[in-house]
Amino acid sequence: MNEPTEKFVSVVREYCSWAESKPKTENEEAKAAIRLLANLYSNVLSLPKNGPGRDIDGKRISDEEWKNMFKRFGALPFNYYSEFFSPAKVAEEEPVTGDLADDLADIYRDLKEGLELYEAGHVAEALWEWSQSFNTHWGRHASSALHALHAYAADEDIEL
Repeated sequence: MNEPTEKFVSVVREYCSWAESKPKTENEEAKAAIRLLANLYSNVLSLPKNGPGRDIDGKRISDEEWKNMFKRFGALPFNYYSEFFSPAKVAEEEPVTGDLADDLADIYRDLKEGLELYEAGHVAEALWEWSQSFNTHWGRHASSALHALHAYAADEDIEL
């Protein structure tokens, strides 16, 4: 195993453990989310660029498990925020409403599914799952949530 993979897996485990734990205060939750999202984003970029490996279906996180995560993330200090889906298209888009609990629950689902593959010994498949789902799904959720949380922390003078 290489160091970037080990670091990323460690952060994935930490994120999943945090998500599965009992919430703390709103500000503690916001700070934890900021730190974990920044670490996930930074470390996924260092993963080796592998092909998909074997076609193995991992354990899919159920809708019920996702709903539990969504409810758990209601412990954060806010849920809704303004954003642009494609911010690079300045004059072409109207703002939309983002949902922090949805962001964090979707990230959990994508990370946990890769972690299930990884822990079953399907390392190449897990790396592929994490990289592909980052590029197509959870990367947008992470960057949007991080932006909203950082703005909240700055507005509320929360020391990070």
